[in-house]
Amino acid sequence: MVRLTAMPTRALLDLAAVSTLALAGLMALPCLAAGTQVVVDGRSVSVIEPVSTVREALAAVRVTVDRDDEVSPGLDAPVSEGDTIRVRRIRVADVTDEVKVPYRIIIRPASKGNNPYHPTVTQHGRSGMKKVTYRVKYVEGREVERSPGVEEMVREPIPQIVTSRRPAALGSRGVYTGVRTLRVLASAYDPGPKSCGRFANGRTCNGLRAGYGIIAVDPRVIPLGTKLFVPGYGYAVAADVGGAIKGNRVDLGFNSRPAAFQWGKKWVELRIVE
Repeated sequence: MVRLTAMPTRALLDLAAVSTLALAGLMALPCLAAGTQVVVDGRSVSVIEPVSTVREALAAVRVTVDRDDEVSPGLDAPVSEGDTIRVRRIRVADVTDEVKVPYRIIIRPASKGNNPYHPTVTQHGRSGMKKVTYRVKYVEGREVERSPGVEEMVREPIPQIVTSRRPAALGSRGVYTGVRTLRVLASAYDPGPKSCGRFANGRTCNGLRAGYGIIAVDPRVIPLGTKLFVPGYGYAVAADVGGAIKGNRVDLGFNSRPAAFQWGKKWVELRIVE
C-alpha cells in the first residue's frame, strides 16, 4: 500500500503561481537542452542538464572561456534543443625574432695612389641584427595574424666600400641597397673566337668592348644597360646577348680563356645595383 503525503499549501500556491507566469509568457522556465552540443578543443560534448543560456550550457559541461575566446552564439544567448555551441580558442602573445639587417654598398671614386683597374672592395660589409617584437594572434593553436611592434637594434650593419675608377657606371646614387636579387646560372666566356665564334670582333651587341665587367643576359629578364653585382665576380653591366642565354642564365665576360675556364658554371644570387 502506497502512502500519499499531502503537499503543503504554501508549495501548492508557489507552483501554481510559477505555472501561471510561464503560461502568460512573463517567466521563462529552464528547458532541458537535450541534443545540444558544445564543440570545443576539437571535441563535441552533449549537454544533458536543464539550461536556458549558452553560459549555463558551458558551465554544465565544465567548459571555461577566456577573454579572447570566441563563442557562437554569444554567452547570454538563449539555447534550445538541438542547438550547437562553438567555442574557438583565441590566444594573443608577443613573439620576439632576430632579423638580419642588410649592409649597404657604398661606391667611392678611386683616389691618387689607389686606382684599381676593376671595381675593388676596400672594406668588407657585415650585416647587422635587430630584435623585432611581433603581436601574434593564434586561433585554435594556429598563427593567423602577425603585426610588428617594437624594434631594437642589436648590432649596426657595417657598409661595404667599393673603389672604382668610374663610380657613375655602377650606380647613379653610389649606393647599393641589396634588395633586388635574382638567382641565375652563370657561365663564362672570353672575347676570342673560341668562345664567341670565328666572326667575333671583340664587341658586344651594343658596341661595347667585350671582356671583364660585361655580362650577356636575356633582355626579357634583365634589360640591357642594367648595373649588376655578381658575388665572386664583381660589378658589371648587362651589355650583350647570346643564343644560349635564355631565362635565368647569364654569361660573365673575362679577358682571357683561362680565366673563363676557372669560373666555369655555377648558380649565384645576382644583385641589381640601385
